[in-house]
Amino acid sequence: MEYSELPDTRISGSGRVSLPGFGTLKISGSGRVYIDSISTSGSSTIPGGLRLHDLKTSGSTKIDGDISSDTIKFSGSAHIEGALECEELIKSGSIKIGKSLKADYARLSGSTHVRDGGVIGREIETSGSIEFGDDLVSEDRIMYSGVMRVDGRVQAKSFEARLSRDESYIRDGITSDYINILRSHEDWRNMGSLVTSDIIGDDITLENVQCENVRGKKIVIKKGCYIKGTVEYSDTIQVDPASSLRSEPIKTE
Repeated sequence: MEYSELPDTRISGSGRVSLPGFGTLKISGSGRVYIDSISTSGSSTIPGGLRLHDLKTSGSTKIDGDISSDTIKFSGSAHIEGALECEELIKSGSIKIGKSLKADYARLSGSTHVRDGGVIGREIETSGSIEFGDDLVSEDRIMYSGVMRVDGRVQAKSFEARLSRDESYIRDGITSDYINILRSHEDWRNMGSLVTSDIIGDDITLENVQCENVRGKKIVIKKGCYIKGTVEYSDTIQVDPASSLRSEPIKTE
């Protein structure tokens, strides 16, 4: 990545720094601008279009447009009006992304809202609530604990969910080699659930899931599931009597 060239500046208290070609960085608190990195604490507004090596913020952060950086760490609240692209994203608190998310690795806790879709090169791990307005695709692993809502499809090599508190929703189904969806042991009221369309994979374990169809090799259907269409398996199947299947499972070649 060719980084944006920034002035080497420190800010303490309330201040502004002109970033030539991009706009003005505003901080109420403290901050440091390096040649290719930005670090802020308190309240900050960062111009869009920057390409950074490292971005770290704590407190309240607003980014006026797209942002890309090798590493990004947010603590507190962040509002990005454009797209976010990075190698590594670590976030605690709340974040709203006005366009899409593209990252190689993301670890997110708290509340995450992405208006468009997400493309993950390696792994995304989330706890709390996460929403995508379009597809979420990972080349490797998706893991979430809490609530996930995706207004599109989810695709990965490995998809793991620990359901808690409320209803998760994936509109266009899940496709993954390994699928493991269980209610969280911390949700003692057994309220966590997931609603989706088709679930397609190789090794599939489901609990508290409502869906249309399930197709896989090895399938385990635990308690609290309702399958409204067909269940097809090519190797083995186990079905808990506390779940409801509209029709008998079908073994395929």
